[in-house]
Amino acid sequence: MSTWERKALNFINQTSRWDKEKHISSFLAFSISLVKNLMGATIALQLEFEDETTARVKCASPLHLNDIVLSPEPIQKLLYAHGFKTIYWCGLPPPEENVFKEIMPALVSALIMPVNTSPDNSLLILGWSEPPSFDAGFMECIETIRLRLKEILVHSRQQIYFQQVAIRFAAILHAIPHALVFINNDGLSGWVNQEGAALLGLSGPGEQLPAVLSDAIMQLRNKATNIVDINRKVMQLFSSPENSIRNWSWELAHNTLLVSCLPVTTQQVSGRLWIFENAGQ
Repeated sequence: MSTWERKALNFINQTSRWDKEKHISSFLAFSISLVKNLMGATIALQLEFEDETTARVKCASPLHLNDIVLSPEPIQKLLYAHGFKTIYWCGLPPPEENVFKEIMPALVSALIMPVNTSPDNSLLILGWSEPPSFDAGFMECIETIRLRLKEILVHSRQQIYFQQVAIRFAAILHAIPHALVFINNDGLSGWVNQEGAALLGLSGPGEQLPAVLSDAIMQLRNKATNIVDINRKVMQLFSSPENSIRNWSWELAHNTLLVSCLPVTTQQVSGRLWIFENAGQ
C-alpha cells in the first residue's frame, strides 16, 4: 500500500470513528483539520456560498481566516471553467487573476476542491508555502477524500437539520397543557413531556425507558377509585380493532383524568401515545 493510499484510508477511518463517537457540530471542522495534517498543507478551509453576494470562510486552519467574505461570482466562473473538478495550482496565478488572493498570503501552490454542487456550493481549499508533488497518487488520494467530504457535508447538514426539528417539536410538545407519554414498541425508547413527567412523578421530561413509563402509568392507574372499570376497559383497548380509546375516565382522589391511548404507526415509528387531560380543563 502506497503512502497516499494509507493517508486516504486514515482519513476514512478517523472520520468514521468521529461520526460515531463525537458531536456532529464539530465533525466538519475536524475533517478539514485532518485533511490539512495528512496533506501537509499550510492552510485548510471551507468556503461556503451563502447567497449571491457572499462566499464565507468557515472551519479554517489557521483560525484567523474564519469569516473572511469573498465575492462568489468570479469563483463560480472559475469552477464552471474547470467543470467543477478539483483544481490544482502548482503555482499561484498573478494577484489580478487569483480570486482567492485574500486567503492565500505567502503561498506558492493551492488546491481548490468542490465537495458539493447542489443546492449550495461548498469548496475545500488547501494551500502550501512549499510546492507539493501533485502526482497520480496524490490526486487519487484527494479524490477519495473529496467523496468522503461530500458525504460528511450531507450527513452533518442532515443531522443539524434533524436536531433543530427535534428541538422545535420538543418545545411545542412541552408547552401543551396535557400530559403526553409516548411508548415505542421497540421496548427501548419512550418520551414524556413536562406535564407528563409531573403527573407520573418522574425525574424530568424527555427520553425515558418504556419500562419506566409503563410502570409509572400503571401506578397512576392503580390510584384510581374506579380501578375495576379501568381494568375492564384495558382488556377492551387491547382487543379492539381500532386498538385505541378516547376520553377514558380515571377518577383519582383529587381530580378526574380524561385519558386517551392512540396507536402511532409510521415507517419509522410504531408505538402508543398516551394523553392525560384534567376533566375540569
